[in-house]
Amino acid sequence: MNSKTLKNILKIILLTVVISFTIDKIVFLGLNTISDKVMTGQSIGKLNQFLAIKDSTNFLVFGNSRANHHIDMDLFSTKGYNMGVDGTGIAYSSTLINTLNKNKPQLILVHIDTKNFFDNSYEGSDIRGLKTKFNRNENITKALNKSKQISPIQHFYYSINYNGNAIGILKNYFKPSYNYKTYNGYDPIKVSESQKSMRDALLLKDNSVNCLNNYQVNTIALEYLRTIKSYIENSKNKTFIFITSPSYNDPCEGDNKVLNDIMKQLGLTYIDYTNLYKENKINNSSYWKDKTHLSEKGAKVFSEFLQKELKNYFN
Repeated sequence: MNSKTLKNILKIILLTVVISFTIDKIVFLGLNTISDKVMTGQSIGKLNQFLAIKDSTNFLVFGNSRANHHIDMDLFSTKGYNMGVDGTGIAYSSTLINTLNKNKPQLILVHIDTKNFFDNSYEGSDIRGLKTKFNRNENITKALNKSKQISPIQHFYYSINYNGNAIGILKNYFKPSYNYKTYNGYDPIKVSESQKSMRDALLLKDNSVNCLNNYQVNTIALEYLRTIKSYIENSKNKTFIFITSPSYNDPCEGDNKVLNDIMKQLGLTYIDYTNLYKENKINNSSYWKDKTHLSEKGAKVFSEFLQKELKNYFN
């Protein structure tokens, strides 16, 4: 290959990179303009609403689907918001907590599940649910960079961060899913008549497993928990309470005990409600959608109980 041919190839490569980079930034700007106006749906709307109101609330809930579907905000505060998001874990919650104004008085309820802390396969990949804010929000960008869950190419082609979310964003842009002005983040699970028989059969199914004698803590999950602890130590006028909401039955309780010990060692307030219904002999099948998710009826009962437990924090 002679030098002239090599130069032409390099010119073509350079031109391709420049054009693709320019197109990427135009697309990124367009998606930003659209997505910033979306306030509904879990693709980005709920996150946008949270970032807009987070420092004007007095009560916030973080966690996965069990936080999202189990804690009825209407029973706690008119200035509260449930930032529970399906499919997320401690990495997602920790990152959002670190976006809060450290000086704003707030009660923060963090829902945690043992599955994150004792699942060896957990890599904190749920933090990628925040990738639409990469290079747009300083705290989120910092956390994503540290997590190593962002590929090198995303540092160059920003619009890639919208992959998997673009359709949901466009859908909610043209047709909002709900009135976000009256939405407080809580999404109750309604069980239809046709679903009840299947639900009842599922609850009766034996879920016994061989429980471990030694539970190994996932170091990634533990590090994100420590990140929250560090935030708590550097904030003022904030009260943090960590909880695990009820399950229909828990075949292994050893992991709960280990997690409780970890929380004590870190000096974090933790209340394990896993067996709340079992211990109080109120495990009504109508309270459940499946063995880990409460129905709207069950969530109301749990929220009423939790509200009484936390009432002194709202005085």
